[in-house]
Amino acid sequence: MKWFKKKNKKARSQEDLKATRTFPQYATPPVSRETLARLPVPILERIFAFVCPHAKDETYESCEDSAAEDTCMLCDLRDLSHCAQVSRKWRAAAANVLYHSIRIDAVHYCELEDILAEKRKRRSFMRHNAEPEDTAAARLKFLARTLHENKGGFALNVQYLKTPYMTRETCKPDLARTVACCPNLRYVDLPEGVFQDDPSCNTLKQEVQGRCPELRKMTYVRGAERGLEMLASGHQWHNLEVLELGKLNVDPTILRQALGSLPNLHALKVTDMISFHDQLFQHSDYLPPFPALAEMIFENTPNLTAEGLVAYLFRSDTQNALKTLSLTTTGCHPPNLHRILAVAPRLEHLSITESVIASFPAGDTPTLQSKSLKTFHYEITSADSANVYANTTASHYAYLTRSLMSGGLPSLKELYVRDPDFPETLLDLAPPLPGFATDPDNFAPPMPHNPFAAHTTNQNRLSSNNPFAKMQTGPGLRQELQVFSKGLDEMEWNFSKVQPPARGRRGSATAPRPVSSYGLSDSMGKGWQSASGGARKSVIVGNGFGGFLAVPSDGGRPSSSAGEKRRGSQYDMWR
Repeated sequence: MKWFKKKNKKARSQEDLKATRTFPQYATPPVSRETLARLPVPILERIFAFVCPHAKDETYESCEDSAAEDTCMLCDLRDLSHCAQVSRKWRAAAANVLYHSIRIDAVHYCELEDILAEKRKRRSFMRHNAEPEDTAAARLKFLARTLHENKGGFALNVQYLKTPYMTRETCKPDLARTVACCPNLRYVDLPEGVFQDDPSCNTLKQEVQGRCPELRKMTYVRGAERGLEMLASGHQWHNLEVLELGKLNVDPTILRQALGSLPNLHALKVTDMISFHDQLFQHSDYLPPFPALAEMIFENTPNLTAEGLVAYLFRSDTQNALKTLSLTTTGCHPPNLHRILAVAPRLEHLSITESVIASFPAGDTPTLQSKSLKTFHYEITSADSANVYANTTASHYAYLTRSLMSGGLPSLKELYVRDPDFPETLLDLAPPLPGFATDPDNFAPPMPHNPFAAHTTNQNRLSSNNPFAKMQTGPGLRQELQVFSKGLDEMEWNFSKVQPPARGRRGSATAPRPVSSYGLSDSMGKGWQSASGGARKSVIVGNGFGGFLAVPSDGGRPSSSAGEKRRGSQYDMWR
């Protein structure tokens, strides 16, 4: 009978008992059912957009680039679907939000993924350790079935469709069936073969051409020259807004006709195209004019020079339209940037990335002048073929410093350079400015202004109390500037905030260092973004010998852009 004897249980700790206790719930707010029932549909849709933020994603970025970093998209989608089950009115409002911008994710970006992964493995007693199914492919199959059954309802609301890379590469038939039901589709993640006219993607591309006339973004790479000729004929995709061209071997006349047939085009990216040269911008009586674009990105186009861009910006419509210009390894060099800025009064984001083999020309090159420029990428590095004993980049950054000190860029907020010591060159090393003086190095008091005297500027070094002081070349830095610097052997950007000098205070700089990844969306700093959360912070202080020393502040160092990112307290293992 001893086997049936009741055993003594261990005493439970207070922590275990605390988890089983019930606490009184907080009182719900006094909002009646009648008040919620009277809410109009636009207000409900606005509320549901906060429940599932990615349902209002209207960007032309891929599923990988447009992912939110601080939320779980599948959990938000589940919450919105629960809202649709409350009432018929809520169902209609939630469906408009739910099927506006569809996003299919393979996994949950939260703790729920571990639980669901174990459940997918143990589907039966015989398949205890079976491989889990492809959840993204299953979701795409269910979506295709739902849209096919509601061609006159849900399918008409779909304007954006984003799928993971492996899903769109392996599930082309399901993707084609989904696209065939969405006549108002504006953006869809397509496999690489569609952009290259791959025969394996002919069915999918024909569905996109025939069923999606409202498409707003398209890409043509090597092998798609015939598709570009069809675009030049003007019979498809009249509303394209973003066009990407890469490694195409096409006649410039066809390219000019294709661009001229798109009246709503506002963004163009050209990569690895030798045939793209200055003659494309010239006026022709037989060809349509080059469209006025708001964003132009050129990479590895050696035949594009500053003369062609200046000729393009000679028109008034192009001057007022262009706001973003990116030049990476082109025929436009840093000494010619002042010519482009002189004819681009609306330019806000400028990027030039080049490996130089010679120093900056010693002539009297005008400084950079622009009242509208806000973000400037000046990433100049030394080429491998350059002289190893000559510092070829120092003169280029000296020209940039001279342009900043001359006050020609008053609206500049963010500056990206590839010189880790560049922020220190912007600091004023002179003594603090007293409240009764205007020039810390000038012994004589300021003379009153004489309107009848000729305007002369005294730049004599011998008139200064400090014989080692630099000659004044301009009014100096007038605005607060955020400088992102990075050396050749560094993987992350170092951020420094440079403040202009004021009365009784010399210029100063503080340096929190954010993590940044360089891509198309980040080429102009939109993720081109500011340097806030997750930054490594340090402060620039004097070292006692006339220089400055970066002292790191308290706090952990974040991971680099190539490492694993954190989402809350969980590592993101699926990015």
